[in-house]
Amino acid sequence: MKIGEVIRKCRKEKEMTQEEMARYLGVTAPAVNKWENGNSYPDISLLAPIARLLGISTDMLLSYKEELTEQEIRKILEKIEEKMKKEGYDSAFSFAENKIQEYPNCDRLLLYAAQMLDGYKIIYAVENAKEYEDKIYKLYIRALQSKENEIIQIAAVALFSCCMLKKDYEKAQEYLDLLSKRNSINPKQLQANLYFSQGKTEEAYPVYEQIVFAGFGEISAALNGILGLAIKEKNMEKAKRIIEKQKELARVLEMGTYMEVSSGLEFALQYQGKEELLNSIADIVHSAHKIDEFRKSDLYSHMSFSDKGTENIVHMLQTAFEKDESLNSVKEDKRFKKLMQELKKITEK
Repeated sequence: MKIGEVIRKCRKEKEMTQEEMARYLGVTAPAVNKWENGNSYPDISLLAPIARLLGISTDMLLSYKEELTEQEIRKILEKIEEKMKKEGYDSAFSFAENKIQEYPNCDRLLLYAAQMLDGYKIIYAVENAKEYEDKIYKLYIRALQSKENEIIQIAAVALFSCCMLKKDYEKAQEYLDLLSKRNSINPKQLQANLYFSQGKTEEAYPVYEQIVFAGFGEISAALNGILGLAIKEKNMEKAKRIIEKQKELARVLEMGTYMEVSSGLEFALQYQGKEELLNSIADIVHSAHKIDEFRKSDLYSHMSFSDKGTENIVHMLQTAFEKDESLNSVKEDKRFKKLMQELKKITEK
């Protein structure tokens, strides 16, 4: 990244206009504009003041810290995870912030770290989570400035989700519109078709499988939305039909037992008694160790999956059960407590 691009990126992160920056440095706004567009460079005597103003080092300003390889990014993320488990969320967050500042031009590190910190905030039910929400939100905002369309799309989805949780629906619509403009054609489908036409079997297989895998997530989420509407309308028969369709979808696309049984919990909570609710929770808990059963399916045999995802998902599931106030009616039940102990054992293996 050139010095002008660094100046523009960091200035916007500081929410500073070109005029404000110019006044601070004793230059004109057009001069700052020329730096950012690469038409000229700052005088050497201004490098230190610019770095101080932007809150970065002169090394960063001059782009001595460039992009990282995927392997280097993976090692940093593993270190964040290690610190999370050994030293806690605060330490992991500080380490991630320092690495992001050390490599300000690596958008993938920025995005992946933000996603990891966002996820851990939920998984470990961080008590002071709200203190970090704004910081994580700003990291996603920074990711929107990336030149890579994939990073922009992922960041837009994350920001949309953040706004939905805050019930800031107007802002959520802005990010949804941004996503729609950049996501009208599925590039994976085109890539898979290209590989197929070129006779590149080994390259085509995983891309097609990724489309199927992602498709399950999208259809399942849509069915879950319809289920929620049916429950809200107290339309019991429709809710039952949707649950059966969710189970069938999971079965047909070989997503495993956990995905087949998990859809019935909300229905049990709304329409059935204590015993049926506990049965539904038990079905989910007893299949939790198979939460990644889809990895054994021939349908996804050319895809690679992280070895560390299952533990985090089960931990998140346990936290959700324990924190969900709608389950208060069964939380003191011996059977519920025993089921929570079963989940805990899975995460400790």
